[in-house]
Amino acid sequence: MALAQEPQERMLTSPDGTRIWAASNGNTSKPAIVFVHGLSCTALGWDRQFADAGLQRAFHLVRYEMRGHARSGKPLDEDGYTSRKIADDFKTESWRYVSREGKPVSKPLIVSKAAIVVDVVTAFGPDYLSGIVYVGGPIVALHYLPQFRHPVMNELFPIITSLTSDDLSDGGERFVDSCVARPLSFEEKLSFMGGFLMQPRAARYWSIKRNQDHTVWEATARPLPVIIIQGEEDQHCLYDVMIDIALRVYDEVEVTMMPDIGHSPHIENPEQTNRTIEAWVTKAVAAQKGREE
Repeated sequence: MALAQEPQERMLTSPDGTRIWAASNGNTSKPAIVFVHGLSCTALGWDRQFADAGLQRAFHLVRYEMRGHARSGKPLDEDGYTSRKIADDFKTESWRYVSREGKPVSKPLIVSKAAIVVDVVTAFGPDYLSGIVYVGGPIVALHYLPQFRHPVMNELFPIITSLTSDDLSDGGERFVDSCVARPLSFEEKLSFMGGFLMQPRAARYWSIKRNQDHTVWEATARPLPVIIIQGEEDQHCLYDVMIDIALRVYDEVEVTMMPDIGHSPHIENPEQTNRTIEAWVTKAVAAQKGREE
């Protein structure tokens, strides 16, 4: 059995030449979990998961930064954000991210705040994934975003994509503040602000305004097991609407609600989030093995 490896970082290259930052730790003999951050965020948001001893023992943990964000490449035009390119980034990161033992990541579980599940299922089919953990007001599909986007985000979006630098700075601070129910420490707020402000406006705009066909996902993703970990004080997502959409698309959906928690359960209540992920993924992996035997 492979022991927990030391954290590794790599710069990978997606098929269109865009550079994608990725990192890995945990036990490479165990099932792989790929963590995908949300809009205008960075992989640092998953620090509390990657530092968790229980998750490190039980799983091979992988995270990366989506194109247009943080240490990855940042195309500035619409063509840089096609659904296939978004899916190819995930495939580059999940299949070509190889441990020191030479074992590639296959059929990963995904922990996501973004709409990337739709892109991956559309490009590679639902069997590419083993299961989905949606955390904190996830964008289950861009098509449905107008239905469940919170009024706070409706107000903020024109500001955070503004060409005026003062508007953008103010909007960025308001955006970061809205990600949690209680204020972050000043140091952590600066980290989140840094991730927001290093992102070009065009990258932010096309990350959320890109074209995405939801129909293949909606028609084929039904068998994938899903859990939603959701804060009750989320200011980005009308979660009742989002959960109804998930229940309509997937056959098997569990929901864990957290009182007094906002848009970021993985940051605001990492212990409960981590134990929920650990228990659910362990159960999902066992169920999959049972179906295969």
